[in-house]
Amino acid sequence: MSEEYNQAISKHYAAYRPPLHQVILQANLGALPQFQLGLDIGCGTGVSTLALAKYCQQLHGVDPSTSMIGQTKPSAGIEYHVGDGEHVPLLDNSVDVVTFAGSLSYAKSAALVTELQRVCQSGAHVMVYDFEVLLEKPLKLLGIEMELTESNYDHAINFSDCDAFQAMKVYKETVELEVSAEELAHVLFSSSKRYTKLVEAFAGGDPFANAVEALKQLSQKHVIQADTYFAMYQVNA
Repeated sequence: MSEEYNQAISKHYAAYRPPLHQVILQANLGALPQFQLGLDIGCGTGVSTLALAKYCQQLHGVDPSTSMIGQTKPSAGIEYHVGDGEHVPLLDNSVDVVTFAGSLSYAKSAALVTELQRVCQSGAHVMVYDFEVLLEKPLKLLGIEMELTESNYDHAINFSDCDAFQAMKVYKETVELEVSAEELAHVLFSSSKRYTKLVEAFAGGDPFANAVEALKQLSQKHVIQADTYFAMYQVNA
């Protein structure tokens, strides 16, 4: 894919993301006291870190990608680091909440568990969550069929096989979000595979504007669904 396409996809990705991090964290942390020091492993560009910041006095985000960390936005109380979960630049027994937002599949290892035991206080919360936005229905409304592809990625991966952590809550559920036609179009155009199909289907002028108009003709408001996966643990003493 050309650099022009990559920039276009990135623009749509940045323009609107369904607030699923916020929905998941509010449902599971909203009733808990604020944490003192949080750690977001595999933080990417900081979307998940910013969502967690509401629940922490101080927060650190860690990601192995220099380019991802380079795209994070400065925010009070948050520090970002290039690194991984096996080498966390924090003191022993200092962390009281850790999150993995769609990152555990890449980070899970025995060395990671050992490092979490080092940096976490006894009783610290460790949360693993992920989500998959379901876009088959809106694409079909626009007359677009996507080829099904197999993936080894596991949305439901967690620490249930790890004796170092005690499970508090593990679940999967489907949530619904109401979005505008423009917001839905941004989500649809933010994937390279969907982007190519959409540009072909709505060629002539501005494909994005054409898709937004088609969605508006169907409805001013749309509902998108997402499968969410969540697991919360406490670090054993």
